[in-house]
Amino acid sequence: MKIKDHIIYFICSAAFFCIALLMGESILFCVAMGGAAGVLSFVTIKVTEQKKIKNRNRSYEMDLPDIMIHIAMFTEAGLGLQDAIERATRAGIQSKPLYIDLASVFEKVRKGGTKDFITGLEELAKVRKSPALSNFCTTIIQNMRKGSCEISNLFTTQAQLYRNERRRIAGKLADEAATLLLIPSTLVLLALIVMLLAPAIMELFNGF
Repeated sequence: MKIKDHIIYFICSAAFFCIALLMGESILFCVAMGGAAGVLSFVTIKVTEQKKIKNRNRSYEMDLPDIMIHIAMFTEAGLGLQDAIERATRAGIQSKPLYIDLASVFEKVRKGGTKDFITGLEELAKVRKSPALSNFCTTIIQNMRKGSCEISNLFTTQAQLYRNERRRIAGKLADEAATLLLIPSTLVLLALIVMLLAPAIMELFNGF
């Protein structure tokens, strides 16, 4: 766990312990409340982190087709692979994780924070642990080390595969959104049922 996570865990535990203590509860109960609050905060942090990782990986999969097409276009126009990737990175939406991460690699190379561009990509793939991003970085690294004139064709083909995956993800998100929209409707329906049945139930109990 990160240091800030330990701090949150401690604050939640201490806060619930103090609240229970001020309410006049026993020390054992206060300790139990503090421990429960700490466990709840731990679970909440882990779930939030996993959701962030899932959303980031999904963002990579959604954006890879576009940057691959741009890289293919720039290499066909005569740019070197590293220059083409940098140009494609600048052409993308800078607020998205893929472009933020690639821009940080180029920034590290310029400032000497990493040995070279290949090393920067290796470090990025290792840190993010995204299958889609790792495959992208591996393809670039292998091409830069061995040399190949087929990178534009390869990226064009892979981009089409990722576009198909993007359509699948978009369809899945649409289905999830439709399901979530049913929740408010269900709650409203339940409230209406309760309002309609409440008088009859009250009369029934009054009859007894």
